[in-house]
Amino acid sequence: MDEALFLSGLLAAGIRLATPIALAAIGETISQRAGVINVGIEGIMLVGAFVAVLVTVSSGSPWAGLAAAILSGAAMGAIHAVFTVRLKAEQIVSGIALLFLGIGLSGYGFRLTLAQGGTAVQVPGFRELDLFGLAGVPIVGPILFGQHALVYLAVIGAALLAFMLSSTRLGLMIKAAGDYPQALDAAGGAVDRVRFLCVMASGAFAAAGGAFLSTAQLWGFVENMTAGRGFLAISCVVFARWNPLGAIVAALGFGIADALQIRMQAGYPGVPYQFFVIAPYVVAIVSLALASRGSRMPAALGTAFSPQR
Repeated sequence: MDEALFLSGLLAAGIRLATPIALAAIGETISQRAGVINVGIEGIMLVGAFVAVLVTVSSGSPWAGLAAAILSGAAMGAIHAVFTVRLKAEQIVSGIALLFLGIGLSGYGFRLTLAQGGTAVQVPGFRELDLFGLAGVPIVGPILFGQHALVYLAVIGAALLAFMLSSTRLGLMIKAAGDYPQALDAAGGAVDRVRFLCVMASGAFAAAGGAFLSTAQLWGFVENMTAGRGFLAISCVVFARWNPLGAIVAALGFGIADALQIRMQAGYPGVPYQFFVIAPYVVAIVSLALASRGSRMPAALGTAFSPQR
């Protein structure tokens, strides 16, 4: 029974820890399927985390904070899209600049606002749900029915995106923008418009991941609090071979690894905690190396499109 309770707690915590990564991975999947790499999602997550806390504290509503974070993420995505889609700048360079912009904006904004008083700010964040009154059911209750609303929304979002990519005209246009942009252009599709909107959507999802981190998981903002989760999200996309449902499964693996390392720290106090902290990132590096073998990325990924007219 103790082992079952341990496994239940591990999985429930792993899902919560995976959700910010999963949301960012969903957004990155959209962007990369359209042909644009966004390595700046770590910075966007930080901006989303800060804006969510700021608006939540001001309004008293975490949903208002989430909405504001999504808008800020879409705006950050638009900045990346202007440079990469409109101005045809190198995508990796633009993404790195966006990363540092996000780090600077979130840190400076935090010091100007929430950190002014010198005391911790009370954040009325999201609480776990009790779906159908089943959260108290032993073992499975905390895992399936006692999560935050954004956990379920992330799963629904990934499922809808997978359906859109596989079964709709819009999904076909997004995939064409990433694989055969010349064919989409020849058929009358606006490649740059599709890419621009997908990069904005990428930023919105990444910011939602940051908002979950600050208003549902930690209930506060700390500078650089994402701690590499944006890069883990990118590795999830590659590991899942640009499949949104596979990306959230990969994120769940990282979340469980993170939850396990926290418990390992308590169980083995004599071992330097740094060895446990790096575990999820070691998993990311190994899985990325294994998954990249034989994987087929979108053919035009990272390549600016110029119509041949």
